[in-house]
Amino acid sequence: MKIVSSRNITYAEIQKMIEELAERGVELESIELRVLDYLRRFNKCRKAGELVEELGKRGFSEITSVMIANIVPKDLETLKILLNFENKNYEEEFLNDVLKTISEYCSE
Repeated sequence: MKIVSSRNITYAEIQKMIEELAERGVELESIELRVLDYLRRFNKCRKAGELVEELGKRGFSEITSVMIANIVPKDLETLKILLNFENKNYEEEFLNDVLKTISEYCSE
């Protein structure tokens, strides 16, 4: 087997893929069932793809945007930890705006 491409994907995307397989009648293996159970419990953002796109427009890398969509930080300290892959310092006002955007896309 050869990997021809890769990209970071959100919990919401993985959950959707596994659920679509199940809906098509594909018998899921135990690991897939465990992953699906985990995602149903812990996926905090149903609009993660849209959030990743919005964060990309704001200059964040794909990996950072996906981590933010998966973890859904609620405070500045948690958000700052997720910015380790970025080679930039951000103003607190900008980060507060990012938190507001996260809340808009990931509120349930």
